[in-house]
Amino acid sequence: MKPKHVIYIALYALICVAFSLVCSRCFAYESWLERCEPYRNQIENALIDGGLSTDYYYLMVAESRCTPKAKSSAGAVGFWQLMPRTSRKYGCSDPNNLTCATRAAVAYIRRLESEFHLFREVIYAYNMGGHNYAKSRKPTAEAVDLFYKVSKLKLLHNRM
Repeated sequence: MKPKHVIYIALYALICVAFSLVCSRCFAYESWLERCEPYRNQIENALIDGGLSTDYYYLMVAESRCTPKAKSSAGAVGFWQLMPRTSRKYGCSDPNNLTCATRAAVAYIRRLESEFHLFREVIYAYNMGGHNYAKSRKPTAEAVDLFYKVSKLKLLHNRM
């Protein structure tokens, strides 16, 4: 990673942290956590069974806010915001189904962890697509934003 790129990421992180301290988004984050609470045990158990950290639960919260029919502008769908091709690759034909999508997401995250190792890089790769992140090793602004949302959700949940 080039030093200039590291500086941009650090500045972006500082801006996000400073902005989130004075903005009402933390209330939105709290509502996301409340909406996702009924699903937490099921997802955390699947993550544990898959040999993953339960911290990836916050990835799902940040990606979809537990809206089963969520759809991104890029075409990712469901609780885990899986691209249809990725969902099928990991054995899920219905990414709007929590159980099916969680099973696929766990398998996908395990593969990403084996390639990228660091939690932050796994989040970047999940957001950008593993092949895209492997090629560039430079996270997009959206990937960095997702990492900070995941981090903020985790901190907020631990304080609640």
